[in-house]
Amino acid sequence: MRKFLIPLMLVASVGISSVALAAPSTAKGAIQSMDSKACTVTLADKAVYQFAPKCDFSKLKAGENVAITYTLNGKVNQATAIAAS
Repeated sequence: MRKFLIPLMLVASVGISSVALAAPSTAKGAIQSMDSKACTVTLADKAVYQFAPKCDFSKLKAGENVAITYTLNGKVNQATAIAAS
């Protein structure tokens, strides 16, 4: 029974830590640039955030302060929301 329980606990702890890493984060800053074709927004700190295809940045402008909700997917900041802040 112990031989089965220890590996099971290890697998469970790795699974829990993976879920914690996928929790959404929020970035705040001024928009440096936007690319509607690539669906990316670059903030003043040079961080680039990738949005889903068919994004609409028509209500945003460079220099505007925003808050971006995102998750890190590999090396890509995968954004899910953007709002003026």
